[in-house]
Amino acid sequence: MKIGIITYYKVMNFGATLQAVSTYCYLKNHGYEPIFINYIRKEAQKAITNGENDPQWKEQLDFVNGIIKNQTTICETAADVLRVVDECKIDGIIVGSDALLQHHPLLSRLHKGRRKPFFVSHVTSDRMFPNVFWGCGVAGKIPMALMSVSSQNSAYRYFMPWTKVAMRKSLSQMKFISVRDEWTKEMLKVLLHKDVLVTPDPVFAFNQNVGTLVPDKDEILMRFGLPPKYILLSLFTQVLTKEQIMDLETIFAKDDIALVILPMPTGQAYAYSVRYEIKFPLSPIDWYALIKYSQGYIGSNMHPIVVSLHNAVPCFSLDNWGRVNFWGEKVDDGSSKIQHIMEVFGVQDNHRMINHNKCNVTIPEIYDGIRNFPKNMVRRKAAYYLQKYNDMMELIIKQLEK
Repeated sequence: MKIGIITYYKVMNFGATLQAVSTYCYLKNHGYEPIFINYIRKEAQKAITNGENDPQWKEQLDFVNGIIKNQTTICETAADVLRVVDECKIDGIIVGSDALLQHHPLLSRLHKGRRKPFFVSHVTSDRMFPNVFWGCGVAGKIPMALMSVSSQNSAYRYFMPWTKVAMRKSLSQMKFISVRDEWTKEMLKVLLHKDVLVTPDPVFAFNQNVGTLVPDKDEILMRFGLPPKYILLSLFTQVLTKEQIMDLETIFAKDDIALVILPMPTGQAYAYSVRYEIKFPLSPIDWYALIKYSQGYIGSNMHPIVVSLHNAVPCFSLDNWGRVNFWGEKVDDGSSKIQHIMEVFGVQDNHRMINHNKCNVTIPEIYDGIRNFPKNMVRRKAAYYLQKYNDMMELIIKQLEK
């Protein structure tokens, strides 16, 4: 059976790359013929072209293309997708995982301005309905499944009635739908008038699906010049002061654990003065291994938290996600995908929200959260999540084969 995969995979994002590779390897390991449908809108194509001379972009793309050998030509529309489905004789399509089911209506993008009374934040076309991620123009013509998708905190309460009708029509043609967070589940409950499954991100099965490609710990320590015990700090911006970062290094040094700065591909420069630092270019597989073998991860983004939980590595989230209101304030409405997964694993006390580029957390709180992290409980939950992932994949295959 030849199965097409549609998701973000050629992006400057370690987690997106790894979830795509995990799905590809699962299908290949189970005797199927996976092929990535290269659905990339013009904005994303431009980003790739602009990054051609960026060593980190090259590292990302070399890793993807080195593993995912089976890819179609570029598709920009539903007609393009149907064309490659016919040319490549694809039997079914999995859409996911990742934040593919997005729609950000005008009201949710209005924000108070500094120079003007207000401004409208821009979103790219792949983050607005209708598009192929929603199955538009494709789902009724070939078996299609949505796997562990997310809406990236889309403000679904602002969706127009006629938009919801069109969304429902397209989604109803799917053979299978699951989401990876409660916010997206509630969004689909509004659209479909029924509950859908909440299922794991494919990175929760990375060791099973791609484990043979992960470098061993000694190789990682030698290549990056790291001591045996280290903890990672990875930030988008200066949400911790330079002094706080120095205090973080000092407090962990008492336990013979070195603080190491891990870069964020789309992050901004921030001030720090520590001994150890990982620099770009960095392969996604090395990024994964660095987290897996660490004593802990402190920082932003979802997939570093997923990698940590998958490997029972202590983690503390300085969360940059969640909805923002007109005034630029974070809304405590459960829209953060990181908050959701940490609650599922029972480690929500190690979660703090970033608001106005600041995080209300102390260094002793971070230290205690890492030191008292319930590894055994998280390890058991990770094993359960792996089984849940495998059950999901079996169910998806059955639905596509019907």
